[in-house]
Amino acid sequence: MTLTKRIGNTKYLVKVYFDEKGTMTMEDRILRLIARECESTRPEKGRKQNEIAV
Repeated sequence: MTLTKRIGNTKYLVKVYFDEKGTMTMEDRILRLIARECESTRPEKGRKQNEIAV
């Protein structure tokens, strides 16, 4: 599957690959990606949201 998106003068072409024998749905995969992103960007214990180390 190939998706195309134009933003300004830039055209993005995204190719999607998946295992046809896989058991995860697209929804499962997206939710897993969101959860991982939240985990990687949450503040460390004892820090406030605006004190995240970069």
